[in-house]
Amino acid sequence: MSERCDKSFEIPAYDAEAIETKWQATWEAEDLYKTEEDPAKPKKYILEMFPYPSGDLHMGHARNYTIGDAMARQARMRGFDVLHPMGFDAFGLPAENAAIKHHTQASVWTHQNIDQAVRTMRRMGFSYDYDRMFNTCDPEYYKWGQWIFLKMWEKGLVYRDTSPVNWCPTCQTVLANEQVTDGVCWRCGSVPEKRELSQWYFRITDYSQELLDDLDRLDGWPERVKAMQANWIGRSEGAEIDFALADPDGRTPTDRTISVFTTRPDTLFGVSFFLLPPESPLAAELVAGTAYEPAFAELKAAAEKVSSVDRQGSEREKHGVFTGRYVLNPVNGRPAPIWVADYVLMDYGTGAVMGVPCGDQRDFDFARKYDLEIAPIICAPDDPLYDELKDERELRVRSVDWDRAMAAEGYLVQSGPFTGMRGGKHSEAVDKIIDFLAERGLGRKTVQFRLRDWLISRQRYWGNPIPMIHCDCCGDVPVPYEDLPVTLPDDLDLGAGETLAEYAPFYETTCPRCGRPARRITDTMDTFTCSSWYYLRYCDPHNDEMPFSKEAVDRWMPADNYIGGIEHAILHLLYSRFFTKVLRDLGLIDADEPFTNLLCQGMVKDERGETMSKSKGNVVPPSSVIDPYGADTMRLAILFIAPPEKDFNWDEEVVAGANRFIKRAWRVVWQLAQAGGESPVDVASLDARSKALWRSLNALGVKCTSDFDRGQFNTAISAVMEITNAASKYVSEPGERDAALCRRVAGAIVRTLAPICPHWAEELWHEALGQQGSVYDAAWPEFDANAARADEVQIAVQIKGKVRAHVTVPADAPDDDVAGLAQEAVAAQLAGKTVKKVIVIKGRLVNIVAV
Repeated sequence: MSERCDKSFEIPAYDAEAIETKWQATWEAEDLYKTEEDPAKPKKYILEMFPYPSGDLHMGHARNYTIGDAMARQARMRGFDVLHPMGFDAFGLPAENAAIKHHTQASVWTHQNIDQAVRTMRRMGFSYDYDRMFNTCDPEYYKWGQWIFLKMWEKGLVYRDTSPVNWCPTCQTVLANEQVTDGVCWRCGSVPEKRELSQWYFRITDYSQELLDDLDRLDGWPERVKAMQANWIGRSEGAEIDFALADPDGRTPTDRTISVFTTRPDTLFGVSFFLLPPESPLAAELVAGTAYEPAFAELKAAAEKVSSVDRQGSEREKHGVFTGRYVLNPVNGRPAPIWVADYVLMDYGTGAVMGVPCGDQRDFDFARKYDLEIAPIICAPDDPLYDELKDERELRVRSVDWDRAMAAEGYLVQSGPFTGMRGGKHSEAVDKIIDFLAERGLGRKTVQFRLRDWLISRQRYWGNPIPMIHCDCCGDVPVPYEDLPVTLPDDLDLGAGETLAEYAPFYETTCPRCGRPARRITDTMDTFTCSSWYYLRYCDPHNDEMPFSKEAVDRWMPADNYIGGIEHAILHLLYSRFFTKVLRDLGLIDADEPFTNLLCQGMVKDERGETMSKSKGNVVPPSSVIDPYGADTMRLAILFIAPPEKDFNWDEEVVAGANRFIKRAWRVVWQLAQAGGESPVDVASLDARSKALWRSLNALGVKCTSDFDRGQFNTAISAVMEITNAASKYVSEPGERDAALCRRVAGAIVRTLAPICPHWAEELWHEALGQQGSVYDAAWPEFDANAARADEVQIAVQIKGKVRAHVTVPADAPDDDVAGLAQEAVAAQLAGKTVKKVIVIKGRLVNIVAV
């Protein structure tokens, strides 16, 4: 079918499927999106977080990748040398479980899903450099992950340790602290258990301060993400204080000390008990062989079944047991009973806590439950206790009958020589007490971080093998570089529960140092190790001598725009920053940070506002839009429905409306092209109607360009819609049309929509406008802000704030002239009144105050 414009011209019908199939084949044949590597051009590295191939792509992927693709296409038109790659984060537990369920191998299942996802990516028209595509489960990639592991081992950033870890009973593997979110496994939602296991770690804590400090350099990151990372790194300034362990009599110090970290050393005189976590080896040692051991064992077993988040909850009932032992307070020598409490965790500070119930609600609740003293140590000046105790240096009031702990700010009481000083974080009392302890060798000023070393061991099959060998004679020995990669076997019987630890052909080996029989490490690396450096491999994906060349990485890094979900703020994004800094220190790259600008796109929810998921059966697949409307309609709808960082509910009417606009813009461009000419626009010769269109084109074009630069695609699209509406009116209403202007407007509509509707734009660029070469080799249109200004403007005339008239004035008229014209327009309403003041707001209104 076709549509007639006038007697001599027919507009071809918009056939999305035919057009999109045609141009996808052309782009692939011409290798249009292969990275140019032109050092004469400024670079632009645009990257979307790569997907896990659990099945076909869903609408969340479509949104993420459409945002990145629009950025990449527009950057190319703006003259940048663009790197826009894609790959797959292909290791992980879901593929292993799916392989078991479908009686196949994880590799087979993974590559089937990858093939389907790539077909969908091509069908969506994404401008990836497919020559740079790789999968993290391919040996050609994970070999270099093992290589980086060995380099980190040599630098002392890898170690093995036996410690309490988070064990997910459903996933049957350990979890890093960052992978326990709100007390449950980040993947399956099960409550982890604490287990004592020997595991492998990366020393991410060596970079705690730099990771925190460099957040201030990330001006292009959302403040929310930076705050989340800062809170997770958790820098705390305070003191490490040594308490002497007392003999069983509770009063005689031994030569053994227990250190505790506190941010409030000013409350040291108020310590009424001492706390250890149930996992503490010291606690187990203190109760061993005593009457307190059974109660301790019971508490420890119960605590292992509760998540760390729940254990720390302020509203949760606290549980504890006495160990029968005491420590001595270093400032007043008073004994404090050592208890084991389930709200104390091993991974905070030193793993020991001094209990100061007067100023901490959890300590207060614990003290009330177990009838421990609550001594007031710090009071506000308006507290009745302050007048009673303000001059007391020794502890007189050893317990009070309060309902809650007091706010731990105010003035110290009952605190020896520090009584009367103002207490609180960063107060004078904090500094004075730290100095007092340091002079006597009883404590020291220190900084602690919440961040703990990254536990990378996983006990499942489908992951990157840790390239280490354990020899009974030599200990842990790295696999020689020439033996990399350590490859996964492809014949495990996963359905029967066979694991690497049970598969002799994998673990049986010889020691590289002594040649004796040895055992290969059967743990695999956390899959986040694969995604922590993939953006670097994209810069040089076919290098078989190194993970990447420094020259290639220095050319492209850091990535200029990174697009992905905020759920990765503490996991992937923090780990990637760590890897970047390590590789910099290894001399492999120059970049300090991996991503300059971060866009966390909002979620796509169903029409009821519920998060889409396969389990709920409410996923909207891209094919449901592409099949009836085409990929360009889907892309337009996704970018138009909301700003990219906002969540939105999927709306079929927006899709239908996007399709109507594409068809309308298709007709308008053809009509403009039919009326168009090749000569440049002669602005001086334009009539009033043509000048109005010229002004609209430039005003809206400037706005569209600005919105593109800010990533606000919805408002950029709105600007193009307004240009299209103005152009439609221009070509449909009676009157003369300027041929050069028609062609200029047609080209501007096509080029500004090209990043969003690529197939539609390519077809019109060639067929309607008769251009050669791709529209993406054409320059982004230029717009003149000065030309957007009207010769005349209409302004409102108000009397005491109420609009009484409108008047048209020259755009550059002086304020006095505007004021005079305005008063003439409302002369009748001003009759008999005295004008007190005339306020001119240029280009908008005049407000007249008259009495």
